[in-house]
Amino acid sequence: MNNPKISICVPIHNMADGDKFLWRLVNSLTAQTFKDWELIITKDGKMAENSNSGIKRARGEIIKIVYLDDYFAHENSLKEIVDNFKGGWLATGCLHDNGSAVFMPHYAKFDGVSDGINNIGSPSVVAFANDSPLFFDEEMSWMLDIDLYKRLGERYGPPTVIDALNVVIGIHEGQMTHLLSHEEKFYEQKYFKQKHGK
Repeated sequence: MNNPKISICVPIHNMADGDKFLWRLVNSLTAQTFKDWELIITKDGKMAENSNSGIKRARGEIIKIVYLDDYFAHENSLKEIVDNFKGGWLATGCLHDNGSAVFMPHYAKFDGVSDGINNIGSPSVVAFANDSPLFFDEEMSWMLDIDLYKRLGERYGPPTVIDALNVVIGIHEGQMTHLLSHEEKFYEQKYFKQKHGK
């Protein structure tokens, strides 16, 4: 069997309305016009470890992490990614869904993330090459995306950025931003600075 073009890796965890979110994501995936994909669902430890578990199982040329509470914005989302992927990594725009409205478009920008600020967005807006792929730092939960983007930038240079609103990000009280304490967030900021020599 030939390897698929793109691997969709969905790390799941215990989350209020998790079943509803998962079906929303799966329905948005099965509606895609681009069909050469595989779906990998994992539930292995904390977010970074769980995401890495999916990456390790991916057979596709392109890896795309999609969080449980996020979903594809329209039927051509995967086609846009594949058509624009030039190797390395790619970032798209996104919308946000708070359960009652889809709003707040965000367009990815890459500034090297040297200051620890995320102008790209959630890992759900990023796709990267399955070529000795980078993994999420398992010491992190809150800044794991920024850390990965910094290392992707160091390996490949800036991402290909497409200004398509390609993914919808779920907004709710169960997000990591709301669950982690200020102390945990402060620790990760300090760890990030030490790791990257800042």
